[in-house]
Amino acid sequence: MTDIRTLDLNLLKAFVVLLDECNVSRSAQRLSITQPAMSGTLNRLRESFNDPLFVRVQHGMQPTDRAIELGHVARRVLEEISGMLAPPKLEPANLSMTLRIGAMDYVQQIIALPLILRLRRLAPNVKVALLPVQGQNIKTLFDKNAIDLALVGQHHISDDMPQMRLHASNAII
Repeated sequence: MTDIRTLDLNLLKAFVVLLDECNVSRSAQRLSITQPAMSGTLNRLRESFNDPLFVRVQHGMQPTDRAIELGHVARRVLEEISGMLAPPKLEPANLSMTLRIGAMDYVQQIIALPLILRLRRLAPNVKVALLPVQGQNIKTLFDKNAIDLALVGQHHISDDMPQMRLHASNAII
């Protein structure tokens, strides 16, 4: 390989699958592509790395020494890229913020207070502002960034708002 700018990362993924399967047809099936497309991918890999990478044997293909060596690096690169793309892990104990919860009067006792108590144990540095939202448009409060969470009856929100039922009395989040 002479220039990283010409390497397609999908080739690395296909290369690792070929190493796992040592069979073009099974590799193609795993990647949901046709066998001819997988053969073409193998040819591109061979050109990119200037090595045959796999040689035919009686029941499939055997990786060359160079392919095995490259495979270790390719797996590590793909793992690191996956790590880069993974969302950061939320660690509640390290959070420091104010969570603004809009709640109707009747759900404050049922849901809001137990939630706040649990939140204090899990995320001790999170402050909670419990805001009454009686008679206000919940969607507007979210749009104005006035609240982060709403604890209201289902009839107070629209279908396009993310929601989760928390209590049988139709209180949702």
